[in-house]
Amino acid sequence: MTNKKRVQSMDQLIERVSYAVIIGLCSLIFLGVTYNNYIRAEEEQNLAMYSAQSVIATRIQQSMNKKLLFARGLAGAASISPDITAAEFSNLSSVIKVKDPSVVNMALVKDAIIIHVHPLDDNRVFIGSDLSKVPGRLRVLQEVERTGATVVEGPTDLLQGYSGFVIREPIYEVSSGANKGAFWGISSIVFAAEAFLEEIGLNSFADTYVVSLQVKTPFDKDVILYGDDEAFSSAKTKVELPFPSAVWTLAMSPRETASVPYQRLGLSFLITLAGAIIALLAARNFHALRRRQRRTATQLQAALSAAPSGFAMFDVEDKLELCNQRYIELHGMETESISHGTTLKAILEAGLKEGLYIDAIGNEKAWLSDQLTRESTQETGRVLALSNGTWMQQLEHETPKGGRVLILNDVTAVLSSRERAKVAEQRLNDAIDALPVGFWLFDRDDKLVMFNAMAGEKLDGMKHNLVKGRELRDMVTRRMETAAEVHLNGEPVDDIVKAVNTLLGSTSDLEVRYADNRWFKYFSRRTSEGGLVMFRVEITDLQHHRQELVSSNTELRAALSERDEAEARLNDVSDLSSEWFWEQDADMRITFVSEGFARTMGVDPSEYIGKLRTGFSSNDERELGGERSVLYCKMRAHEPFRDVVYSHRFRPDVLSWIRISGKPRFDDTGEFTGYIGIAEDVTKFYAALREAEQADEAKTQFLNVISHELRTPLSAVLGFNSFIANLEKLPSYTALNTAMTNGDPVQIKEAFRAFEDNIAQFTRRIQAAGTQLKSLIDDMLDLARIEANTVDVTPTKLNSKKIVESVVDQMHAMADEKGLSIPLDLVTADVWADEIRLRQILTNLLGNAFKFTDEGTVTVRSRIRDNMVVFEVIDTGIGISQDRVGIVFDRFAQAAQGTNRSNAGVGLGLTICKDLVGLQNGWIEVESELGVGTTFIFAIPLWHESE
Repeated sequence: MTNKKRVQSMDQLIERVSYAVIIGLCSLIFLGVTYNNYIRAEEEQNLAMYSAQSVIATRIQQSMNKKLLFARGLAGAASISPDITAAEFSNLSSVIKVKDPSVVNMALVKDAIIIHVHPLDDNRVFIGSDLSKVPGRLRVLQEVERTGATVVEGPTDLLQGYSGFVIREPIYEVSSGANKGAFWGISSIVFAAEAFLEEIGLNSFADTYVVSLQVKTPFDKDVILYGDDEAFSSAKTKVELPFPSAVWTLAMSPRETASVPYQRLGLSFLITLAGAIIALLAARNFHALRRRQRRTATQLQAALSAAPSGFAMFDVEDKLELCNQRYIELHGMETESISHGTTLKAILEAGLKEGLYIDAIGNEKAWLSDQLTRESTQETGRVLALSNGTWMQQLEHETPKGGRVLILNDVTAVLSSRERAKVAEQRLNDAIDALPVGFWLFDRDDKLVMFNAMAGEKLDGMKHNLVKGRELRDMVTRRMETAAEVHLNGEPVDDIVKAVNTLLGSTSDLEVRYADNRWFKYFSRRTSEGGLVMFRVEITDLQHHRQELVSSNTELRAALSERDEAEARLNDVSDLSSEWFWEQDADMRITFVSEGFARTMGVDPSEYIGKLRTGFSSNDERELGGERSVLYCKMRAHEPFRDVVYSHRFRPDVLSWIRISGKPRFDDTGEFTGYIGIAEDVTKFYAALREAEQADEAKTQFLNVISHELRTPLSAVLGFNSFIANLEKLPSYTALNTAMTNGDPVQIKEAFRAFEDNIAQFTRRIQAAGTQLKSLIDDMLDLARIEANTVDVTPTKLNSKKIVESVVDQMHAMADEKGLSIPLDLVTADVWADEIRLRQILTNLLGNAFKFTDEGTVTVRSRIRDNMVVFEVIDTGIGISQDRVGIVFDRFAQAAQGTNRSNAGVGLGLTICKDLVGLQNGWIEVESELGVGTTFIFAIPLWHESE
């Protein structure tokens, strides 16, 4: 009985535990379904927001494109009729004003002055306004003229006193050739910001979404046109709308968090409750429990399969645990390729093998690494372009156990609608860009698909021919047959077939005269799709002016021909010479300087016209030996002179030496009228002469120093070697002989020790002198190799901190001898340098610092600046005078001159350091103050992965 009770108790316990397990499982299922409902609600809210964002973006683009077309229409009208009257301008503008109520006014601007404006009554006060005096306007006008591109300016303070925008379109004069004509002015479309915002209807979305609109232009700081900075920064989605010289960013966020309807939550609760009841009733039977679990799992899978988004869940090792059919469909793969346990990497690699991911082509490894990187993308997600034309938005969430959940949304429709809008806009712009002239558009089969009203207004009967679908060759042939005269590239053409074929080619330029003596110019261009665009411009007035100009030019050419030939001969001679011609009047004022002066000196000759000769012929008489007095005496005496040299700074930073010759001129009565002559820049010859003199002086000084530096250690070697060669002359040697003769062991030991100390002292001094000689010879050999360009520099990746610490450790003995400390302040960075040469540079600079510093510190620092590691060696030594700082790196110069300097050396160390730094793409400089100390600074390139 006891066992039975125990079994019953155990059964009851198992039953209660099973009930508890079932209740717990059902609760989790309810939470999971609720969570899925919340995700679904959030996705639906996001899709609605993307749709609203697309509507707003389309409205903005359509409104702006319409205004841009208005600006181009005004520019085209002004280009055809530069002398357009105010009445004509108002008639043309009134049509635009009616079509767009947000437009405040339209204006034509020439030379930064407003010359026409519409409507005139409300804006008459602005005519004649100088926009260059309005802050910020001149920069915009100059940018339009410089680039020839349309500019959308704003939001800015309008002349009317409120905020708005201005579209500025450049206007060019009509050119007879294929090139663009001269810049004429700018057409402006002005529209108010408030009216524009009402037009696109942003307020209609304000109840549901937080909308912000930012405008970014190169002419001013970024401006929030609608909304505020906080809403823009925290927006959930942003889209950029590019316009000429401006980028508008539309940002949106939902005002309320996505919520699940109570009905849906109630239904989920009821379903979960029913499942719990069924599970509890079937708990007595193990098999019934298994069937219930399987049914529950099936229901969950069905719920996931019914979701509109792709769903996949991976464990910590990125192995697939669960996915729905939509996930497989969006990847465009077979069901067998994606199964339980398949890794995310394997799925992506299978897609890469099939070329599924367009963005990864050519960069598969980096793309795969980026996709496998774990990061939360639930806000914006990644957008993947697939080879089947599908665009997917991928959202990633991390599970509590460290796995990841991927949700894929098909956004192909949204992106495709944007692309179609762009294509439609481009086609519209191509078709109506030339509204002021006749325009035809033919497809790739040369059939008429589009034309404008101007195509049928100029000639009688043209309207009857303009029927969509008509053959291009038939239409053009009939028009050419009715022409009285046809010109191809300026030459008459009688072959109608040739003229027609020219228009049908890739490009054409025909001029045609009809029976009523009206001239037209036809242009045709093949489009990228194989179609053809044809334009027609009336040039009747231009042709009449051209004929008049030809007749008048004939006479002018005959009159100028002889003069041009003479000038051409003179210019040819001038161009071949490095000299220039000059003339001056009787008052010594310059009246003419040839172009050779500008070519040689780089200065505009017009700057010196009208100036006195005394104003720019100053020179240093100490260098020329009184040549100035010779020049002025000759000029005052009205005598010719030859090869007189003087100096002048034609540019503030350059002293030039000029050789000049001149001849006086007299009129028929013998009256002096001025000088004519030639001049030449001889600065290079004078500079070479001075450099040769300086080099000779430096070389002499170098030889004096090198002879002293060689003689000193050689004298030491020879002197101490003579002591060793003649030991009997040493007192210690004599004492040793005496002690050995006496036979006293103690005396012999002491005498031998004294003799041994003498010999060791001599050898140490010989060794030091030999080391000094070797260092001097090594420096001279390094300098010779550098000058012969035979130095082997092999850059590698080096740890700069370890190199500096190693060199300092090797040279610590020199610092210890003088009691100097060596503080280090080093950055850990890799450099791209030759280790041997880097050590040589540091050794030379530290050696100099120890040599010229008797007390204090020698500090070594490094830092990173501009992709370089900059090293500094700072001492508290004697310093360098300012007149010697600039030459310390020269080959034959030293900070202190003469053979009686307190420190040895020939001054080659710094020269070698400069050359070795330069060979490693670095730089070196020095800063010093006499009596305070010296800082040597050099830089070596950072090491990069690419190297």
